[in-house]
Amino acid sequence: MKKIIAVLIGLSMIFTLTSCSTKNNTINQTSVGTTTSNVTTTTETTSEDDTIDDEAWDSLKKVGQIQTENGIFITSITVPKDFVGEGITQADIDSKAGDTYISGKLNDDGSVTYKLTKKQHKAMLDELMNSLEKSFTEMINSEDYSFTSIKHNKDYTLFDVTVSTDELGLSESFATLTFYMAGGVYGIFSGKKADKIIVNYYNASGKLINTADSSKLGESEE
Repeated sequence: MKKIIAVLIGLSMIFTLTSCSTKNNTINQTSVGTTTSNVTTTTETTSEDDTIDDEAWDSLKKVGQIQTENGIFITSITVPKDFVGEGITQADIDSKAGDTYISGKLNDDGSVTYKLTKKQHKAMLDELMNSLEKSFTEMINSEDYSFTSIKHNKDYTLFDVTVSTDELGLSESFATLTFYMAGGVYGIFSGKKADKIIVNYYNASGKLINTADSSKLGESEE
């Protein structure tokens, strides 16, 4: 049961993204065309987007995920099928377009490709980070875990987790997958896809008792 709880916590972080609606981020969907060009093209963006200092947006520029449509800088984010949720349809995606994202396309493999402005992208990242932090707080406060502290770097690729015991229990060990998932999902939306996610576990005295590496997941299973 504790394993299931850990997985559900991780999944709940993701599913909030496709259902959230961010206020004051409206965009007229009909004003966006289909002709795209490279980001190096000189184009004016909206003043609202220009005021946003978004490091994640800069990362997307570097990997070539920023284009322009009718003078508006946009990014395309593809969410894998496993993170989209069961039963989602194109109609569901279209019905939520506008505030949270410009448009979305349900791909043949079950993934969904969303188009977002810079402002919408930042709002979605903020929503994601708020969901992650809320989930971490719930894990610390839950009797199912011995966590007393969950710290991480800004892109969720390094976690330092403190427990009240000298050994990891089953639920604490399994919760490592939740941290892997958190880093993976953040990477999808920020443009900083992580090669690996490290989770360090410390006891109450600060001694390192275990380190987990997502790039080595499954290597010990023989």
